[in-house]
Formats: sequence, C-alpha cells, structure tokens
Amino acid sequence: MINDFQLTLINSDTKGKIFANHNLNRYLINQGIRKNQIVHDYINKSEEGSVVFSVGEGKNLLLVGGVHGDELPPQAALLRLLANILEGNLSLNSRLHIIPFLIPKSTMENTRYYNDKDMNRFANSDGITKSIIDYAEDSNVLALCDCHSTDPSRNPGIKSVFCSLKPQIESIRIAKFISQKTNSKILPTSLAGSTIHGAVEDESNLRGIPAVTCECVSPVQLIEKNAVDESYEQILSFLNYFNAIN
Repeated sequence: MINDFQLTLINSDTKGKIFANHNLNRYLINQGIRKNQIVHDYINKSEEGSVVFSVGEGKNLLLVGGVHGDELPPQAALLRLLANILEGNLSLNSRLHIIPFLIPKSTMENTRYYNDKDMNRFANSDGITKSIIDYAEDSNVLALCDCHSTDPSRNPGIKSVFCSLKPQIESIRIAKFISQKTNSKILPTSLAGSTIHGAVEDESNLRGIPAVTCECVSPVQLIEKNAVDESYEQILSFLNYFNAIN
C-alpha cells in the first residue's frame, strides 16, 4: 500500500466539511470508500481548506475537481483515483497532483458558487482558481485536467471534453485522445479564453500549461455511479495519454 502522499494547503479560506454534503457522503458510504481510514482522514483535511495530494515521481500532472461544488461525480472519481493509488491498484510513472475538492466550502454547501461567484470565471484574477494555475507553474506541471460534470438539461449537457487550438496545440491532442477512449465529444475553441474568460482550462493554456476540461453527465447536486464511472474513465484517459499509469 502506498500512503506517502505529500499534502500542500493552497488556501485556508475555502475550508469546509465534505461529509456534510449528504448526497456525496451517502455515495461514499455505499461504495465503501469511508471504510478506508486513510482516505477518510484525507477527506477530513478539507476542513483546513484547499489541499493538493501529490504522489509519485517523474512528469508532473495536475487533476482538479470541485471548481463547482455541486458537480459531485468528478470529486468522487478523483477520490477513487486517490484510493486506488493508496491500495496499490495503480502504479505510477509520473508525479500526480490531485485536488478532489478545490473549494470544500462549496462542496459542503452543494453549490456552484463560492462567495457568490462562479470561480471558473476568475482564474485570471486573485482567488482560489488563480492559485491552481500558480501552483501548477511553481510545480512544473506538464498538463492539467479540470474535471467537471454537466447537467443534461444545461449546456453542453453531453459527455464532452473542452480544449483549444492556441496557444497550446497539445490541448487539442489530449482532447482527441480522451475523446477516442471515452466517446466524449470534443468541444474546441480556436483560442483559449476567446469564449469564456477566467476558466481554469483557458488560463492554464494561456500561461503555457496544456489543459482540457472533461465533463461527465449528471444532474447538479446529485451523484450517480454511472456518472462517476464516466468521469473516472476520462481521468484515466488523460493519464494514459502521458503514459502516467500502469
């Protein structure tokens, strides 16, 4: 069993109790994840704020969930990844930086917003989403995957992967690989930030770190196993693009 995750607190203002989200907590109980005491203790670290869990050696890759606290399946999928690494079910060829709950307070409250703001519009200004990109730069991250879910009644409403052609063409290449492996629709833009300003994916690309946004399909504030499976497949595909896992 691997249990040598390095923990880095990047923001203490965002702290919240993950287990207070009843829908997510019920899923973790039903899936037996809460029985893993180490994972349980790691989840409780979110009471201190936004925590990065880092493990492995080699190329640095960053996986983010919980930019929107009410998009629960990607957060559960990243916990599954963390648990599988801990239990030795995955071997690593890289150094992974995993943020299951970027804004624990928003996850606790099961809301899209943090301090009345959609933080996926503020990665270009001071705040927790900008802190992600700063952390990625400081950690020499090779690529970033921002994990989301989309309500079927909203845009885009389908399993998809966002990317951009410029300034990081690698964004398109990563997205094509994920699309082929998971049947996710590619949603490209010609230039990062030209459609949405301040998104984590776009700001990462603009600052020189290739990035994609993966979207599984799930009603907001709810969590369904098939949606977690979809998100987990997208995450593994991102990692497999870089030959980061065995």
